[in-house]
Amino acid sequence: MSTYGIDLGTTYSCIARLDSNGNPEVIRNNEDNSNTLASVVFFENENNVIVGQVAKDNIETDGDRVVQFVKREIGKPDNRTYEFDGKVYTPVEISALILTRLKDIVESQGDTVDDVVITVPAYFGLEERSATKQAGELAGLNVLSLINEPTAAALSYCARQFQEDRTILVYDLGGGTFDVTIIKMSMTEDGGVQKITVLATGGDDTLGGKDWDDKLYDFILRACCDENGLLPEELDAETRQDIRSKVEEAKRKLSQKEKTKVRVDVNGARTEIIITRNDFERMTADLVGKTMNFVESTLQKVNAVDIDTVLLVGGSTYMPMIKNAVEEKFPGKVQQHDPDQAVAKGAAIYASMLGLSIDNVEGENNIASVDGEGEDKHAELAAKFTVEDQTPRSFGPGVVDTKGSKPKYIIENFIKIGEKMPAVATKTYYPIEDNQERVRLRAFENRSMDDSLIPCVNEEGEPQATDPAHMVKLLGELIVNLPPNTPKTTKIQVTFKVDASGVHVEAINTATNDKFETFLRTASDVDIEKSAVHQLRISSD
Repeated sequence: MSTYGIDLGTTYSCIARLDSNGNPEVIRNNEDNSNTLASVVFFENENNVIVGQVAKDNIETDGDRVVQFVKREIGKPDNRTYEFDGKVYTPVEISALILTRLKDIVESQGDTVDDVVITVPAYFGLEERSATKQAGELAGLNVLSLINEPTAAALSYCARQFQEDRTILVYDLGGGTFDVTIIKMSMTEDGGVQKITVLATGGDDTLGGKDWDDKLYDFILRACCDENGLLPEELDAETRQDIRSKVEEAKRKLSQKEKTKVRVDVNGARTEIIITRNDFERMTADLVGKTMNFVESTLQKVNAVDIDTVLLVGGSTYMPMIKNAVEEKFPGKVQQHDPDQAVAKGAAIYASMLGLSIDNVEGENNIASVDGEGEDKHAELAAKFTVEDQTPRSFGPGVVDTKGSKPKYIIENFIKIGEKMPAVATKTYYPIEDNQERVRLRAFENRSMDDSLIPCVNEEGEPQATDPAHMVKLLGELIVNLPPNTPKTTKIQVTFKVDASGVHVEAINTATNDKFETFLRTASDVDIEKSAVHQLRISSD
């Protein structure tokens, strides 16, 4: 069986494996003559769906039938959908088409894709992670696990040249997401296993290269209007699409040249817009500043620990303004290795690590379909590392606090942002009243470090106001049935377990040892009943 690592990106995706020498390699996309696949889908007609550069090339002429940047939509609460030829597609289904195309690229070269690890932004919450895993399963892949993109990049770097204890900051600016992660790499005392421990993470899963593209698009659009005496709303859709199609190439040229020229036809007249690198850097300075603010806040989480190396990861770090800003903060410490491929390569290593674990448990070869010597080298590489990642959110149940003059419905944060995964926590609660027939245990995630906070629904299930900064999400609920005559002093032991793939919630009636459990993947399919009955309370009094 073959294990692969997949970087499912906002603008470009990539698939990698370990070669016969145990080194990570990216599978080349021969059709597009590239090591990456454009994360773009073109619905030409009901019988032909195209993924990749050809789909991207149709943005100019058939933009209304092209879907891109879907990673920004996956797992989000607005449940956006796309309809083509009478069929409705969700972001999960669009992502599955991209993953299927990556699978096809491998199979066209004579191999099979069995087990995979898919990367996600470190700042993705449960719903985004679960939706990503669901997309992999929909594409016919066995998703062994997910791994945070900066952690995967660090793993790739570690495998290549790590020789001593080091603290590394990973600055990961992709097409649609930004992560900054501080990682400690350390050797065991015998110099054998290398340990990768995530110390802190921050970022924004709606900040990426696309935002630089949007600024450049607005600049060119306004310049075209000024040259032709038009208002922006007077430009037709075809001209707008023409501008949009030329933005990425202009951005790439400005990474190599001091200025570039963009030609646009406006009402039959050729308009030439000259853009300098200084223009581009001036118009996007606020975006660069935003990323550096995340760097500062993440450093503060670890008391400004000394950074030995800074890794630039993600295609957007090719822009000189990015390297200059990071270099100014960390002079002489910045390195840039395989920005487009490091994440996929690290995921391939992690997939091999998990494959080795399965091999040890099941006594089967689940590492890779190579010769025996290659298998040994894969196992040797995989056995060199251990990875300790962090929880991306805080998690806990909604319960009633009966202390004080008036009972209130709150979230108790069992597990907080930054805890080592898998993270497990247990606490005891009690029924609200005697003879309660069941308990409705709701699970939440949020970005707060507080011990408790207001959830996004009240005990009746009705929406209620919360602090927007906490980004509280209702993940789902677990129904716990209680036997007749259950007293309100009965202890209900509630356990949350969080790993890279989701949240496992368990409740045990300690009087009967009845166990109830659920694995929460995404709230989108959960029907939350609006009812005031059957909550849990904190105190036994």
